[in-house]
Amino acid sequence: MKNAAAMTISFPQRLIRHIHYRLSSLSAQAQTAEVRRALRDAGVSQAESITTFTSPAELTTLYELACKCSPGGAALEIGSYLGASACYIAAGLREVGGKLYCVDTWQNETMPDGERDTLAEFKHNTNGVTPLLFLIRKRVDQLTLDDVPQKLDLIFIDGDHSYESVKADFHRVAPWLSDTGVVAFHDHYFWKSVSRFIGEVLATGDWAVEGKRENLIWLKRSRFTEGF
Repeated sequence: MKNAAAMTISFPQRLIRHIHYRLSSLSAQAQTAEVRRALRDAGVSQAESITTFTSPAELTTLYELACKCSPGGAALEIGSYLGASACYIAAGLREVGGKLYCVDTWQNETMPDGERDTLAEFKHNTNGVTPLLFLIRKRVDQLTLDDVPQKLDLIFIDGDHSYESVKADFHRVAPWLSDTGVVAFHDHYFWKSVSRFIGEVLATGDWAVEGKRENLIWLKRSRFTEGF
């Protein structure tokens, strides 16, 4: 929720998200030895301590999705905040020789801790995976193919959670997805606007749920067999 016009996050929403994150953090199995090894080898072992609203289990899933990208493939993250998810995705991409495009204004417009420039903190937190990152300091509606000059195997949408922004973000970048790629959305349980849009996408029949974990869900293009 970092790339479009500011939106108000109510205290109950913040409290629910905080409780969810803290409870999830108690789950030791969410951080496997494999993931910790990958973070350490990538030079971002501190990623577990970066402030984030994405739970350990969800971060682990993002790592796993990144590991499934094609050799030399690419991922795109919309909404990078302080870099926790970028570290996990990049650690997974490192396993396949991939790269990560991070799209954010880094002005913190829609985060509950208030507006501020967070780019320096992001760069500090992701220093170990800097060679794998391509930072795009723009709003999603300003993106062009010059910014993302290759097909994407993974798109992670975690920007402004308003219905209009989620819809615009998806339609802007979904055409850049590879035939076998996945689009992941965060906060589909806690944000009606996100859930509403995902429901509309699924209702078209063109997309299907590939998987979900806690507050993370990812979709893949449907594959139909003709003649039945």
